[in-house]
Amino acid sequence: MGMIRKTIKEAMRIRKVKSKDLAEYIGVSGSSMSLFLNGKMNLGQNKIEAILEYLNIGLVIKKMPGQ
Repeated sequence: MGMIRKTIKEAMRIRKVKSKDLAEYIGVSGSSMSLFLNGKMNLGQNKIEAILEYLNIGLVIKKMPGQ
């Protein structure tokens, strides 16, 4: 989950998206969004997918070398 949080934070910075706006979009409180972004709380898959959609982030899952 750490890599996803890092990607979300970077996309928010690049796109100048405030956490309160993102929280409102996915239907959580600002404090819950802050806890999520700081790794102190997890959000469900639907919420994560909504964040990725809002930030226009495509998620690609690749097979790791040697697997």
